[in-house]
Amino acid sequence: MPDIISGEREPELPAAIGPYKIESLLAKGGMSLLYLGLDPATKKPLAIKVLPPSYADHPETAQRFLQEAKVIAMTNHPNIVKLYGEGQWEKGLYIAMELIQGISLRQFIMQHSLSMRRAIEIILQVAYALLHLHSHNVIHRDLKPENILITEEGEIKVIDFGIAGLGPERQTQPSSSRFIGTPNYMSPEQKENPASVTFASDIYSLGVILYELIIERLSYGVIELSALPKGLKRIVSKMLAVSAAERYQNISEFIHDMSQYLNSGELDKERPGKDEAKELMEDIQKASLDLSPLVLPTWPQIELGLAKGRGQQQLGLYYDLFRLPNNTFLILLAASANPSIESAFTISSLRGNIKMAVHDISSSTKDTFKPIPFVEKLNSILCEDASKNPIALCLALLDPMSDLVTYISCGFDDLLHIPEEHQEPRRLSSQNDLLGVSSATAFSATSDNWNAGDILILHSLTLTKESPPDQKKQLSIAFDEAIIENLLLSAPSQADAILKKISLHSAYGSVTYPKVLFSIQRIV
Repeated sequence: MPDIISGEREPELPAAIGPYKIESLLAKGGMSLLYLGLDPATKKPLAIKVLPPSYADHPETAQRFLQEAKVIAMTNHPNIVKLYGEGQWEKGLYIAMELIQGISLRQFIMQHSLSMRRAIEIILQVAYALLHLHSHNVIHRDLKPENILITEEGEIKVIDFGIAGLGPERQTQPSSSRFIGTPNYMSPEQKENPASVTFASDIYSLGVILYELIIERLSYGVIELSALPKGLKRIVSKMLAVSAAERYQNISEFIHDMSQYLNSGELDKERPGKDEAKELMEDIQKASLDLSPLVLPTWPQIELGLAKGRGQQQLGLYYDLFRLPNNTFLILLAASANPSIESAFTISSLRGNIKMAVHDISSSTKDTFKPIPFVEKLNSILCEDASKNPIALCLALLDPMSDLVTYISCGFDDLLHIPEEHQEPRRLSSQNDLLGVSSATAFSATSDNWNAGDILILHSLTLTKESPPDQKKQLSIAFDEAIIENLLLSAPSQADAILKKISLHSAYGSVTYPKVLFSIQRIV
């Protein structure tokens, strides 16, 4: 597709970069390209950063690109992006790094409202990453919200070491007086002379980020410390001292002061009342997230991919994957149409009953999993629940021995089945009432052949019954197009690409339930 701004066309997608298979273009930066790659040995998705030949031939640019790989290679910390490889290929230089599923802290600041405790916990994770860097005599020099990623699980990853520098003791690159960095986050001494940065310069940048997290907006270089609680103001003012000599001289001093503030009870006395409500909602969201497995299982016959929406609208979601006796596999998802605290509790209770029922079957030598009785039992439990909160649920029972897939849906849309060597998905329909509506509901299931090379798309992207028929038809067409465009991708990449494509459709905002999508590819 043409690049509207520059008039250039998107670069042709290479089949491989170094030893890594390339699946798609993730981003196009000012001087580099970021691809989604696949490690041929582990099948693990990676981020492949490439410096094109036009820049690789420029000595200073190439040196900074290789310097980034050198800096990352020196580190080994959970809050710092990991390096998996680097090298030269026919079209420039590349760095293979950890693929981080998350959004930048800048996006997070603009889209989310954090409690003060959560904001401080995020900053402390960044501070521990800086402690690791500084202990290796590395100065980041461009610490800003764009270079800090936050995963769905709440983990923090510091990235982008393109202008990172080694301290005086290990300085190997030529110093430069050229203005480098991001002005709104640069310390006064870095603005005056980029070659004069110290560890205190990184601490200044961290202070600006902490200030923005607390005030819940980007500062654009305007700092009003009076907006902060007294105890926090004392710490942030020391981080942002104009004179580097008056700042924290090492990050461990800041970590000590901030941890003491967080745990002393001073925060609870100073924060406004609404902050407690924010913290409670964060705890509930975290508990809701923990209901579902963080890592997909590894099944020899099947490759799995998962993509999810983000934010508070994901409250009241549960999905799970089970390997059952007789070499059968169960994938299910359940969700409430009303993302609320009450729905989170209902889903949590449902999860417990599902786990118990599957455990009873798995531990029995006589019983086999029967989808309809399983759903009938769950419906009976929900109908007796005092909350009367209906739940949508769908499940796919996979039987490789019989080459069969069985599907039941209670409130969700059809299961999409793409047989090998086909492009157009066919839809397995199983329309049943929501669980918890009536104990007299009669449930039905549908089955289809399921062979090696087939793809299944299981999802929760369902529109309301009141949605116009044209809107439902358009979303169905969008699904077909998204699947065809990404048919050859691995399951993890395919799930992400399809959900991303659908999220751009106008009907996406009308989806009833929390958003989740599985790509299920049968290997053998």
